[in-house]
Amino acid sequence: MNLLAVIDGYGVYGNYLHYGLVVAFVGSAFILFVYLWSKGRLDMDESPKFDMMNEDQEKEIEDKDDGKKPE
Repeated sequence: MNLLAVIDGYGVYGNYLHYGLVVAFVGSAFILFVYLWSKGRLDMDESPKFDMMNEDQEKEIEDKDDGKKPE
């Protein structure tokens, strides 16, 4: 009988598991949000994007200088 209670996904134990997982995920997201907010890191900084784009452009220029076709 205890084996059936462990794998009961729709009953009381399943609801406990469901709400426990929801609280864990939402709680961890909230903690991460508060941490990043306190550090001032909630910005949508685009400098990494620009760095990658510059690297791609430099690679294309090098490939053209070497006579290779860019991928």
